[in-house]
Amino acid sequence: MSNTPLIKLENIYFKREDLNKTGSAKDRAIIFQIENLKKQGFKSAVISSTGNAAISASYFCHLNQIELTVFLSPKVNQNKLALIKKNHCQIVFSDKPISDSIKFAKKNNSYLLRQSTDPSALIGYQEIGKELNKELPEITSIFIPVGSGSTLLGISKSLNPSVKIFAVQPASNCPLSKNFDQNYQPETENITDAISVKYLPLKSQIISTIKNSGGTSLVIQNKDIIEAQNELELKQIKTSLEGALAFAGLKKTIKNKIEIGSYPVVLLTGCQR
Repeated sequence: MSNTPLIKLENIYFKREDLNKTGSAKDRAIIFQIENLKKQGFKSAVISSTGNAAISASYFCHLNQIELTVFLSPKVNQNKLALIKKNHCQIVFSDKPISDSIKFAKKNNSYLLRQSTDPSALIGYQEIGKELNKELPEITSIFIPVGSGSTLLGISKSLNPSVKIFAVQPASNCPLSKNFDQNYQPETENITDAISVKYLPLKSQIISTIKNSGGTSLVIQNKDIIEAQNELELKQIKTSLEGALAFAGLKKTIKNKIEIGSYPVVLLTGCQR
């Protein structure tokens, strides 16, 4: 896989993971997971997803002739569902997609493509950190939208240890960020549907990683996410609301006069669906 671009706009750097093959950073992990799957002799795989990981898995499993079963919530984004269906995988709708996919994997001897419990996924995300070290050796901070936290942990393992790591979550779902940031109003509508994970198996590792970097974790209101996305579009960047969330996190640190250094990077994790 070729490097994704790093662009600079008004002293802010944007890592364009939304320009990966299937439109999200999930490609980074899925490619390594499938290589591991093949080495171990698996013929099938299973995944639970809010959309982007399933889009990536369906594409690369189809490419590698791996039978894939996808467990999705009935509330899945319909645009994402249409993209998943393109690659001829089996789709199962479930109110408990994570637990049902785990049971399916055990019963059917299928490789579980769950990134928060698969070390090969973290290896894939390390590639982002390696690229940033080469593209911007002076990098001082990075802003990452966080669901399970796998992306953040993977990047942290290869990024220069002097870089401050900022995790960003929406006010509608902030099981991690609320431990750092109490300056927000809880919300019920989650407009960043790729960030819907409530249980974080890697939570203690994520918290330790953020603290050790000198960074923090931020909670963002929906109106600020939308405002950030509008600002990005004016800069000719069309990215997902999760990417806008990360940008809004950077804007909040500036507003609150939190030190981020002269070379901050915002991770744009997915394209608009």
